[in-house]
Amino acid sequence: MRSNLWLDHLWMPFTSHNEMIDHLPLVIERGSGIYLYGTDDKQYIDAIGSWWVSAFGHCNPQISTAVKNQLDKLEHVLMAGFISDTTAELTSLLGEVLPPRLKRIFYSDNGSTSVEVALKIALQYHAARGDNDRSEFVALGGGYHGDTLGAVSVGGIPAFHTLFQERFKKAHFTDSPYCFRCPANKNCESCSAECMDSLERILNNHGKRVAACIFEPMVQGAVGMRIYPPKVLYRIFELCKKHNVLTIADEVAMGFGRTGEMFACDHAKLVPDIMCLAKCLTGGYLPLAVTAVKEEIYDEFKGGPFSNRTLNHGHTFTGNPLASAAALATLKLLVENKYPKSAEPVMQYFAKELSSLNIHKNISGVRHLGFAGAFEIVKDKETKEPFPKEMRVGFKLSQIALQKGLIIRPLGDVVYYMPPFNVSADELDKIFSLTKETIAEVFR
Repeated sequence: MRSNLWLDHLWMPFTSHNEMIDHLPLVIERGSGIYLYGTDDKQYIDAIGSWWVSAFGHCNPQISTAVKNQLDKLEHVLMAGFISDTTAELTSLLGEVLPPRLKRIFYSDNGSTSVEVALKIALQYHAARGDNDRSEFVALGGGYHGDTLGAVSVGGIPAFHTLFQERFKKAHFTDSPYCFRCPANKNCESCSAECMDSLERILNNHGKRVAACIFEPMVQGAVGMRIYPPKVLYRIFELCKKHNVLTIADEVAMGFGRTGEMFACDHAKLVPDIMCLAKCLTGGYLPLAVTAVKEEIYDEFKGGPFSNRTLNHGHTFTGNPLASAAALATLKLLVENKYPKSAEPVMQYFAKELSSLNIHKNISGVRHLGFAGAFEIVKDKETKEPFPKEMRVGFKLSQIALQKGLIIRPLGDVVYYMPPFNVSADELDKIFSLTKETIAEVFR
């Protein structure tokens, strides 16, 4: 009999105390591919990549072997005057995989810290150029960039960010490019990205004080997998260039092939000044993040010890060899298997199966891009009226799915999927068969 004494000490993220007690956390013992196994040996399909990190499923043999081999060589070395051979090799491979103009790579620990680094780089870049007035940021409404104070200051989800923004410096926020409920009341197919008129107004009024604009390209993840067209990106880049504002693409969740292109910005064939990467970088094994910048940005940081141009930022485990080994193995799998292009047939099958959910009278807003997909649960399909949030329909759906062996963690009443690159059509059939059974049971 296993003891539950750990519950007396645990504080879980994004979970109320009562919810943790009423719905006890599942204790997972092992994993293989898309499957997780509880301590009772019950099998669960992980349809969301355990917060979007499992690029090749759980316990991938190549990544596991790479980490084990590194463990016998070196567990850690400070990255100040030193670097492990594994981290050096990873840096070289990243230099080949990243868009050509993003030549400089700064390592940190996770998505939040990669954003912190990007914000500090943007501020110091302008200061080094003698433009000290540029001390503000603009971000897209509905954006999520992490939970450290700097990242929170540019986050646009009230439930996550309002309390801290009231006590910390707040950014300027645009409308969200939320095509299902367009803030400009336009049609996604025929619009001219009018949702970014809000960005134009902000930059016209505050542009000379704005250091950078931060955004999640193509998909706003945590707010509900809001997928928007490339023309929104074109508009963002065009306006930022006009006002000499740096662009920070937060590709933490969608980078490395999740959207069907290696990087989400590739859908618009645009390269940001700064790019943030993490999550599936290590295949879900260990924390590691990257902030990549254009060489002309890095040029402003060149100088001696007393030049005031050093980026005085770092993390104890920056460039950790074990995490680097996992990342190196993950990138090799991506490159050698020609992902994401080689996965296009399965991505198309994923899109077909996801779209089949749209026939239900309470399912709407079905959307997908690569292996990112979602649908919204609505009370009225014609008007898009949502259910009262107090009903927690999405949560109820996820709990019934869990009983059936399917892990889907909703974002409010948005249910999303993020399968690994090597998912099979048969496995997708299982995921959507269980989803349909769950929907039928919820609305019976």
